[in-house]
Parts: sequence; C-alpha cells; structure tokens
Amino acid sequence: MKKDKINFSYESLWKYIIRPTRYNYSEDLLGPTNFYYRGKVYQRKDYELLSSMGYTMKCSFVEPEISYRPKDEMPLVLYLHGNSSSRLEGMRMTEELLKRDINLFLIDFPGCGLSGGEYISLGYHEKDDVGVIIDFIETLPGVGNIGIWGRSMGAATTMIYAHKDPRVKAICVDSPFADFKKLAKELTLKYANIPNFILETVLSFIRNTIKKKNGMDINLLKPIEAAKKTFQPALFIHAKNDELIGYQHSNDLFEVYKGPKFIKLLDEGGHNSRRPTKITKQIGDFFKKYLNIDNLDFLLDEKETILDLEEKEGNEENKINNIDKEEGDMNTIQKNIIASQDKHLKNIEQNEKEHIEHMKSCLLKINPKDINSNG
Repeated sequence: MKKDKINFSYESLWKYIIRPTRYNYSEDLLGPTNFYYRGKVYQRKDYELLSSMGYTMKCSFVEPEISYRPKDEMPLVLYLHGNSSSRLEGMRMTEELLKRDINLFLIDFPGCGLSGGEYISLGYHEKDDVGVIIDFIETLPGVGNIGIWGRSMGAATTMIYAHKDPRVKAICVDSPFADFKKLAKELTLKYANIPNFILETVLSFIRNTIKKKNGMDINLLKPIEAAKKTFQPALFIHAKNDELIGYQHSNDLFEVYKGPKFIKLLDEGGHNSRRPTKITKQIGDFFKKYLNIDNLDFLLDEKETILDLEEKEGNEENKINNIDKEEGDMNTIQKNIIASQDKHLKNIEQNEKEHIEHMKSCLLKINPKDINSNG
C-alpha cells in the first residue's frame, strides 16, 4: 500500500471521531413558538450563546407562558444530544417533561446542527459548554432545580460534567461510554481484527492529529473516572443490542457511581433507537421526583433500584393519564413534529451504520508491512 493511501485511511478515522456528518435541518421542525397543551399555553424561546471555544451555539427554551406557570420557580431539564444529532432530538422528550411541570432547555453542540464550529470532542470541550449554558439558564426568571438528560455523546458529557457542579440535582444518561480508548479498541477489534501493535499505532496517530485539530486528548475521555466522584441521583439507560457502545459501559459506570442510582437495560432497540414510551415515562418520573426535592443530602444513603422507581411511578402516572383522557394528547401540530423527530433519529442511525462500514473499510486497508515501511 502506498503512503498516501495509508494517510487517507488515517484521515477518515480521525474525521469519524471529531467531524461526523452534520445534521442540518430547518428550524421549522422545532415546531411553533407558541402552542397549547393540557390547558396551558407554552412558548419556545430561541437563543444564541457563545461556546467555551467561541462558537455560536443555537439553543431553545420551552416553558409555559408566565400567566400559565403553576408556581414561581419550576424545575428544568437540559437535554444534551448525541453524535451527529441536534436539539431536534430533544424535542421528542417535550411531552413527558411538560406534563410533569418541568421545563426543557435544548442546544446544538458546536460542530452539530445549526451551531458554529467544525469539530466535536465527545465531551472533552462540551463539558465546558454545559457550564456556559447553566450559567445562562440561571439568569432566566423562575428557574428552580436543574437536571441533565444526555444521550450518547451528551451522556458522556453529562458524566464528565455533573460532579463539578452542585447546581445539577439529577442526571439521566442514555448510552454513555465509560472510557473512549477502551471503546475505540472494542470497535476496532469487532470490525477489523488487526494486531494490537497496529491498533496502538493507529490510536496514537489519531490522538496526535485530533490534539492538533481541536486540542482534545482522547486518552482523557474517561467518564468512569468522573463517576467515582459523582453523587447526584442518576438513571442509566442502555439498549442490550447497542452495536456502537456496548451496554457493559453503562454497567461499568453504574458499578462505581457514588450517588443514588438506577439502571434500565432495554431488550429492544439500539444505540439511536427511539426509547419506548414506558421508558420515557420512567425518566420523566425520575426527574419529577428528584428535581422537586430541596435537600438531597439524605438520599446519599438510599439503596434504591429501578424496580423501586417503577413501583412509585404508578399513582402519579395514573393521575397524568386521567388528565390526558380529559384534555387530549399533544395537538396535531406537535404530533407531526414528533413524527419528523423520529425520522431524524432514523437518519442518524443510518449515518452511524454508514460510518461504521467506512471505518471498517479504512481499518482493513492498514497492515503491518505498510506501518513498518512508512512509519
């Protein structure tokens, strides 16, 4: 193999990590800026914030109009999307939060959606962006306790960030990785069984290239180290059939996590699949419980499981379902938006499959003789 072909393979691999396909979309898909739901009028306000690296971040905040607020201070969930995704992903979660009187804040991370920037960093710089966002959220009127709900890259970001900020009262992490280097090795061995010394050479090259491109050190992407010192209540979600990030990553994080914790391993779906309604309801109830508690210190000694959470959700969910029957579900416009968001997730899943196939092809082009002869 010629050196230029080797370089092409390396370039494809580092781009796969920090410059995935950007999901461009029309802001119309975020839905109307004002809508009626369950007897209340809600509004979506859009903002532009500067990231920690100086890039524009597109953000949205969904809350009731002031005359419809049930109380002066309302809890809020910050949703952090996954790789190759956008805030559009989080709009799918609006219903389960709003019906529990929890407001929602959404962002496009730098390098994603409609935000500025060329690269992502899988949590390395995004953790600092979360700090910027929460600082801004605290300037908004009527914000109570804050939770974070992250998926994939957003889940890893949540894990890396939460222990540093006591303003975050509860977290839900869906499909996080525990250690990026470990994940990279797992994927490489799964899709191209190449010798370990080649793998180490490839990872070393990629690490150096990425550090030059965006200042990120992939060897420091270890959410599992943060989990050992994080005490907020946490709910872990992971699909058993996740082909990108194995569910053992969530198991590993759960094992060392210090705070009150729950874990739910799903028998259906994959990495980018829409979660079943039962699961999103459990997530909504999790946030309703922990974001409406003023003092969480006493919870540190609790030994709860996801089964406890499921048992406690029953009465509250019955109340919510009764109201839904009386007042109707999300209006037709919102349902159409949800359908478009489901299509969004399917597109992300297709892009991920194409990325993996391309990565496999690139890895198979690299062999020991080429490494030894070209350096």
